[in-house]
Amino acid sequence: MSAAFRAADMSGGIGYPLTPMLDLFFKIGLPVMMIGIVTLASHRYGPAVGGILGAVPAKGGPILLFLALEQNTSFAATSAAASLGGAGGCGVFCLVYALVCRRVGWPIAGALAYGAFAVTWAVMLPISAWGLAPAFVVTVTILLVSRRLLPTAPPMPRRATSASDLPTRMIAGAAMVVFVTTVGPNFGATISGMLTTIPTIAAVMALFTHAQEGPDRTIGVMRGMTHGLLGFASFLTVLAATLEPLGVLRAFLLAASAVVAVQFVELRSAWRARRPAAETEAEMALPEAAE
Repeated sequence: MSAAFRAADMSGGIGYPLTPMLDLFFKIGLPVMMIGIVTLASHRYGPAVGGILGAVPAKGGPILLFLALEQNTSFAATSAAASLGGAGGCGVFCLVYALVCRRVGWPIAGALAYGAFAVTWAVMLPISAWGLAPAFVVTVTILLVSRRLLPTAPPMPRRATSASDLPTRMIAGAAMVVFVTTVGPNFGATISGMLTTIPTIAAVMALFTHAQEGPDRTIGVMRGMTHGLLGFASFLTVLAATLEPLGVLRAFLLAASAVVAVQFVELRSAWRARRPAAETEAEMALPEAAE
């Protein structure tokens, strides 16, 4: 892999083919593994922590890496900049899903949330043409407003993972990721950028949590996702700004450092907020134990 990065840095990433095994791992293996990790973390540590981890660029990062290695750094940088609109759209996706999931079932909630994502991305597209800094500011504003408008949900008890739950989620996520990574490069850098951020992990978490665990826990996951998306927006911005001047390896290292720093802060905040929630759950369980 280091040889691939060196070749990309020297040639601009033009036409460097990934081996089939690496291609399969990054396109399917890594995102599917992330769905499993997020599901287990959500059940073990609560939906907020799971949601924040779900916003780590386990899908968008590898897709942009493909574009940098197999197309060129300019193509990947343009896709990363266009992806900022999708990051804002993901925040609106989470907001809309959380607002409607108590009133409608998961199919309608998913359709409405995806529609909101598409509208937000379309609105952000001309803003992206103003430059990277304005696009980043608007994206962060959308994410902060979405976080502010999200409904609250009561603390939810810890849930055990069923034997069939995890594989089903991972298979559904794999199907969505394969579609995105196969279709995207055929439509140019801008559409590739949008498809890079189309909610897949977020959608799998939202739909399955809504169907199996109810709207309150779904809202908790969506709240965590909006917190984690700030790290994703930072990742995209650093990548778009540094890919061409620094090359693939250094740009991805800087972008990864940015997302780790932001997600660390968000996780620490969610962990602190989880303590009083855990105490509330214990208090709620006392009368049941007494009976």
